[in-house]
Amino acid sequence: MAVLDDLSGFEFEDVMEDVFRNLGYENVRQADRTADEGRDVIMEEVVDGTRRAIIVECKHTGTVGRPVIQKLHSAIATFDFDGPKRGMVVTTGRFTNPAQEYADRLQQNDDPHPIELLDGEDLREVADEIGLDLYNGRIEILCDETLRPYDPAADVDAAVVEAFREIENIEAADLPEPHSSVTFRPVVAVTADTNAVFETSVGVIHRINDRTRFVAHAERGQPQVVDEDVGTLVTENLHATVDLDAEQFGEVFDDVEERRFGQTQTEYKEWAVERLQQHHTTTVTYTGDNNVTYNKTCEPNRSDISVQSIEPVY
Repeated sequence: MAVLDDLSGFEFEDVMEDVFRNLGYENVRQADRTADEGRDVIMEEVVDGTRRAIIVECKHTGTVGRPVIQKLHSAIATFDFDGPKRGMVVTTGRFTNPAQEYADRLQQNDDPHPIELLDGEDLREVADEIGLDLYNGRIEILCDETLRPYDPAADVDAAVVEAFREIENIEAADLPEPHSSVTFRPVVAVTADTNAVFETSVGVIHRINDRTRFVAHAERGQPQVVDEDVGTLVTENLHATVDLDAEQFGEVFDDVEERRFGQTQTEYKEWAVERLQQHHTTTVTYTGDNNVTYNKTCEPNRSDISVQSIEPVY
């Protein structure tokens, strides 16, 4: 089977952007389309406390030869970044021997701009790690983390007992054991950057430079942004999740229900981009050089919106 065979070149690059984000790289984004209709992916990593830029060339082809590696090596050298840089070429096919030898030589000679090669076999290993469907490029959500459903320092029925302490003529100690149930509902926390500039003959009339973070219900059906209180609860506790062990929670609660994520991570990303497009669309009034007043609708392009992370949790 050819890896991701049904995707166009641009779709393959979109998928790789999501793949790298899932692998833990930071500030993953696509560069502008160039004259040869290719788009590089640019991202960063932190190694031993030092931030390093990675310039990625994506090739949705059967074989990749040495000229592609040489061209990327030159592009790395001229890429504007205040720190070390390296390259990566990703293909759904394979690399020729001269291409592999050239990349190996860069590594052996301690070249300041080494280049890593990932072929179709490497992508299969990555797919297993992050839940990437090699047929359609969709990234499934793999999540077994949840916010704490109860305070481990107290019993599940502690809240009930506490509520009855204020009621006269009822002893909290005499209460029957309450029936307890827990439902684990999937959500995704999305962080995205929007950067867009709108110009006319009079110059820049509108600019967007915004980082947005929101949480959405992720069950079956259309995603819905959660209430503010729920969003705050999720974002402030993402660092303190626990394993969702249904068997273990079954020993604490009488009933345990675990709902599933309704869509793939890729679909949630597409929904988030569309939502941010709508959110940032606005009408700007400006005066032209001829002193005539104009109204212009400023809507960011999809390429102006970069999803930095999609964090699933229950």
